[in-house]
Amino acid sequence: MPRSDSDFPTKRKPPLFWWFLANILALAFAITSWVVCLNLFRDPTNPKSYDFMLKVGRIDPLQAYTRLELPAPRSVSDPLELEARYQSYTDKELDTLNHELKRAYLTNFNRAQFLTYVTGNFKILEVRELTSDDFISPGVAVRAQALVIRDQVTDPIPYPVFIECIFPTDQATTAAFEVGNVILLKKQPNYAALIHVSTPKFDEGNALFLTLVPLHATQYTSPMEKIFTIKPPERANVAASLPFFR
Repeated sequence: MPRSDSDFPTKRKPPLFWWFLANILALAFAITSWVVCLNLFRDPTNPKSYDFMLKVGRIDPLQAYTRLELPAPRSVSDPLELEARYQSYTDKELDTLNHELKRAYLTNFNRAQFLTYVTGNFKILEVRELTSDDFISPGVAVRAQALVIRDQVTDPIPYPVFIECIFPTDQATTAAFEVGNVILLKKQPNYAALIHVSTPKFDEGNALFLTLVPLHATQYTSPMEKIFTIKPPERANVAASLPFFR
């Protein structure tokens, strides 16, 4: 008489199998947790990471620098030097650069090799107030074009290097600046740090467009003789895109 399947004893997994499976699952969980935590603590340019790192004290709030606390830069550069440095960058190279510049600003320039102070004369083209939708607020954003002196006998001429200078403050409005006036940026007292670079189309070629934030938390006198104190917010809106002007 043939035997049915139920007549055969069920094969059980040996204890070693379950021990091995449990260890594999534990190892996978440990690796996943380590990777997630590493990513959370490593990249403040990610909005969720930035919020988490601030909450647990892994990074400090944006610093209002005194004169003695200002970080030493990699370079202090004018528009011509900046054009020579960045104009030939590819889109991929600019993406990499901007990621590091943003990261450096959010971490208060603990990696000073990405810090550049920008100097020069710039003619104001546009002014607007900063809002909560911006990377930094409150404050005023000024878009301006570089004025370059080619030789000692000619007047400054407009040059295809543009800036947006972001003044973080709760004391100033757009009345502090007027289109057509000139902003003079010096290393002292401005310490205008470069935090973003782009190369938009301009006429038949490309221009250089730079986002700057003065770091020195001090009184600033605008071209309209308006005085206000520069002070960054404690946190940035990391989800906001750069540049500020589109």
